Order: sequence, then structure tokens, then C-alpha cells
Amino acid sequence: MEPSSICSSAISIISKQMESMSMTNGVLRRTKTIPQSRYSPYSSGSTSLSKQKEKQKEEAIRLGTELSIFVAEATFLLSNDIYSAVSFGCWLCKNVGNENYEGPVVGRLSCVFLHVFETYILSKMEAWCHDGDNSKQWELITASTQHFSFTVEALDRIVSVLKNGEVVKPSCLEYYNQEMKNLEEKLRSAKHVSQANGFEMNAIKATVPQMWMSLFQATPQGINPKISSNMSENYPR
Repeated sequence: MEPSSICSSAISIISKQMESMSMTNGVLRRTKTIPQSRYSPYSSGSTSLSKQKEKQKEEAIRLGTELSIFVAEATFLLSNDIYSAVSFGCWLCKNVGNENYEGPVVGRLSCVFLHVFETYILSKMEAWCHDGDNSKQWELITASTQHFSFTVEALDRIVSVLKNGEVVKPSCLEYYNQEMKNLEEKLRSAKHVSQANGFEMNAIKATVPQMWMSLFQATPQGINPKISSNMSENYPR
């Protein structure tokens, strides 16, 4: 190809590029719209991710509420023997919660345990000594410790991930829900005992959810007085 033809070809290409540009106040600007990057923070993908995070936060609040109900039910189950009930509460907070009494998950579960203990069980002080008839219930709770341990520790990790602005793997939530079902099945076998001891699902559901609604708030609200008035100043964050 002759040099003249190469020059003509180059000029033609440059001319076409110049047509897509305009000079405004001495600044060269493109008139073509730049395609939006697929990784743009303003893309639909980002919006979808944000919605997923919000749904998972709602799921964490629901799971926390359900776990609180299981803790309350287990406490009622052992209420014929206050020593056993106290042992369960101490194990839950100290061993499973690593003494993190003000943690977002263990702190709330501690409130639930104290609410049930102070409201319904302290009146049974005469049963402080071991009750032989309560051994079966204690064996059931002992057999459920693995499920309690997993659900408490896993929910704490889920909350931590969401608070850091990340997303929890769906498979993890599915496995967690399965463990919750296993725990529910364990407690169901002795539901007649916990109900005979005063456990009422509707009454617990009416008071527990308020604690979990502030789980992801920057400034946690004070705990509802119906749960535990003496812990309002130390509401778990």
C-alpha cells in the first residue's frame, strides 16, 4: 500500500472519531454515552445485593426470636428443679456464649432466660434441691446441648457477617434452619411437661420479638420493660 493511501486511511479514521467529540469551552468532550460498567455500584446488581442483605437481616431476627422461644421452653422444662434451670442458664451464657453476656445474640438470650427465671420460677424456691422426677428433662436438655451450642454460635457468626456488610451463604442459612428444626423436635417430645410447668408459646412470642428488632440498629433501643426492667441499661448491642 502506498504511503499516501495509508495517510488518507488514517485521516479518515481520525475524522470519524472527531465526529463523536465536541469542543466546549476548550475542553474536549465525548458526545457518546459511556456504557455503564457491570460492576458499577449503581448497577442493578448492587441493588439486588442490598435487598439480599436486608432479607438476611430479617431472617436473622426471625431466627433469633425462635431461638429465644426454645431457650424459654427449655427453662420452663427444667423449672421443677431450680438448680437444673440455673445450671442450664449458666451453661448457655458461660460455655456457649464464652461469657460474652453483652453480645448481640447471647446477651438477648440471657435476657430471655432471666425473664423466665425471675417471672415464673423464683416462686418455686422450695424446689431448689434436685428433683428426682426432673432427671428425664435434664437428660433431654443434655442431649440437646449440641443443637443449642451450634444454633447460638452459628447465629452469632451470621449476625457478625451481616453487621460487617457482607452476605451469608444461602447454604449456611439452610443448614442452620435444619439444626433449628432438630432442636425443635428434641423439645417437642417433652412439650407436655414444659406446658404443665407454665410455658405458653403466645405469651413468650408477645414479649420476645421486641428485643431482636434492634439487632442491626446503630444505636440499640432500650429493652422492653416487659422482658427485663433491671437490664434496660445494659441492653446487648
